[in-house]
Amino acid sequence: MSMVEKKISMYEKMLQLKEKINGEEAQKFKEFYNGKFFSGDITITEKMETVTLTFHHGKCIDVVEGIPNSGLDIGVSGSKEDWDKFVTHKSLSVATNKGNSNNLTTHGGAIRFRQNFNVVAQLIRVYASIR
Repeated sequence: MSMVEKKISMYEKMLQLKEKINGEEAQKFKEFYNGKFFSGDITITEKMETVTLTFHHGKCIDVVEGIPNSGLDIGVSGSKEDWDKFVTHKSLSVATNKGNSNNLTTHGGAIRFRQNFNVVAQLIRVYASIR
């Protein structure tokens, strides 16, 4: 009898991401990547699934499917192929460069996104290790 591999939903992956970012990655995320200064929402979309993580001073306090009623704060989206390419280099700068193929797309105000670039970059690097 062969075992059928259960497909993990993006929401379940984000719950794992929350555990990692609040657990083993917390010190690096808050201190080195300045997550301790970030409060707000980061929305991640892969394929057609969207999940939003809510942070308060670098701690992930909530995970919700979709975009919250308050709207999109900042985020990153891409197709499966875009995320597969990101996994190979793990650089948000490279992944959002318009001159490259299979780019990730950034969302939210440009200034707010740039102010929190390191936070988003580290969060999606950790996500890449889970997906």
